[in-house]
Amino acid sequence: MSGSVLGSLELAASRLPDSQLIEHVVEELKSIERRSGIERTLAIGELILTRFFSGNPALWRDRRRNKNNSIRRLANRTDCPFCRSALNEAVAVYVAVADLPCARTFGHISASHIASVLRLEADQRSAILERAEQERWSVRELRQRVVSERRAQGERRGRPSMDDEARVIAKLQHLVEELEHASATVSPAGPSSAARSSDLRSVVLNLGRVLAMLEKSSVYRPSVIAARSDTARRQFA
Repeated sequence: MSGSVLGSLELAASRLPDSQLIEHVVEELKSIERRSGIERTLAIGELILTRFFSGNPALWRDRRRNKNNSIRRLANRTDCPFCRSALNEAVAVYVAVADLPCARTFGHISASHIASVLRLEADQRSAILERAEQERWSVRELRQRVVSERRAQGERRGRPSMDDEARVIAKLQHLVEELEHASATVSPAGPSSAARSSDLRSVVLNLGRVLAMLEKSSVYRPSVIAARSDTARRQFA
């Protein structure tokens, strides 16, 4: 998308009330949903970054500190085709590709491959993606390589990698986001709504049992969870 078009989108977006802006973005996301591959992810990321953050990656990264909840409000709409984590990941991939122009020329590398290297330093992403392209690594294999690389970095820099407890907390936080989106999409009426609601309640009950078991462990006491949550958010953001 050209700079002039982006500028027009930003100007038009700035003149819309929040509710109308979100309505427009939902309609555009529905259109983008029909695309496929990495271009779909990049289109989503560009749209979100342009409409809600003036095309500025720094504003998106600081969205929590700036109390910008546009993505959450967008994802909470029942007609939004993507959940909050998918929208944020699309922005992250779009921003990363802006610094990795070679990613657009790869034939094997997908958006999921790029998302897998986001936790690496910027100068490391290109090298590992080029190798993944040459050796045609699967997303799973690339993720394993990234984990190994990050562990090696932690050892060289004298910093411990994120421990298992913080990793579980981060996964639970992600699961809560997914449940929020799923609960919003359960229609209150319809022939299968009762069955869907029952399935959702079952999932929530199972999650409650898991949390109850975690609370019995000393490492998952509320004070410990609070201390570890900050680490989990930073490394899984």
